[in-house]
Amino acid sequence: MPARTAWATATLVVCGFATIGVLGTPAGVLAGLCLLGAAIGAIAAVIAPHVRRAAPGRPRTTNLRAGALAAGIFFALSFTVSGMLATLGGRLTASLVVVLASVALVAGLRRKAVRSGTGTRAATTPPPAARTVAELSTDELCAAWRRSYCRLLVTHDLLARRYLVQRRQDYLDEIERRDRGGFLRWLADGAGAGSDPGPYLTTRH
Repeated sequence: MPARTAWATATLVVCGFATIGVLGTPAGVLAGLCLLGAAIGAIAAVIAPHVRRAAPGRPRTTNLRAGALAAGIFFALSFTVSGMLATLGGRLTASLVVVLASVALVAGLRRKAVRSGTGTRAATTPPPAARTVAELSTDELCAAWRRSYCRLLVTHDLLARRYLVQRRQDYLDEIERRDRGGFLRWLADGAGAGSDPGPYLTTRH
């Protein structure tokens, strides 16, 4: 909610200064800016297909939409800065532009970090196992127990950690079911979280 309020406030401020800029710009300069904005939009429309080919992950916007967006950004910046200069003066305008640019940069980086974190969580959450614990051989079971310990050390996603903890408990239950005597000997000898119970088992296959 605070983020939406901030963006709404920023939009109102920009619209206010842009309106002042348009009203305070002489007709000749206004016509020149319109021509310049149209030229920038046309150039952006021509360049857009090449940008898409160079970066296939980008959204496939139409050429006209890309041109209109570039022209709109140019007009917004030009008239907003013009209105700020007429209202606030040069020094205050420069300071405010730097602050707004910094805020926009930080917001963009934060949004990118959030998206990256979401992707990482999705990637680190393990899919359902293709094979059940009972289908593993005893050697595979011991190896899976050791590997799961290493994965647990480097996994920070809560769902993934819960999965690994449950999976490790399943490994222990299956080892005990197959060879309770060997399992108890392993426990009596220390049974480290990443140690190999294999040498203590008599049912390895």
